[in-house]
Amino acid sequence: MKRLYLLRHAKAGFDLTGQADAERVLTHSGKQDAIKLGYKLKGRNEEIDWFKCSPALRTRQTLETLMEVTGYSDSRLDIVPELYQSSDERFLQLIRQTADQHNALMLVGHNPTITQAANYLGIDFRIDHLPTCGLVAFSFEVDSWHQISEHSGKVLWFDFPQNEYAIL
Repeated sequence: MKRLYLLRHAKAGFDLTGQADAERVLTHSGKQDAIKLGYKLKGRNEEIDWFKCSPALRTRQTLETLMEVTGYSDSRLDIVPELYQSSDERFLQLIRQTADQHNALMLVGHNPTITQAANYLGIDFRIDHLPTCGLVAFSFEVDSWHQISEHSGKVLWFDFPQNEYAIL
């Protein structure tokens, strides 16, 4: 069995004049949301053994905050340039290319791709817009990441910082 966690970055500030989109930073509330989600994740005792993150500053800040709270090691982290402004097809390839020694993978990325991937992968799961700092957890009854396909993932839970109760 494989588990996949799709995380959208926390709230980031708007572009400043001349600032590249990839250099947008988390707002104060975005940082607080990442901390809150980190504590929620820590309370679930999830064993995530590999992380892939977009190189955009806001995704890295979200994941760094989450790792600080949960105690996950950044030695299990790949910064993957293709996760920034990724096509749906490339995003799925990045999942399928994960080494099978890893049983639980978290991808940290951006909308619309992260929402589209959740809708593509989930059995009976449909969301119009994954909120900032939203996290969806899936399980797949497969032995290899290569076997992951459309609507093959059971949604274990979906959560975000403003939610008082995990959905599912």
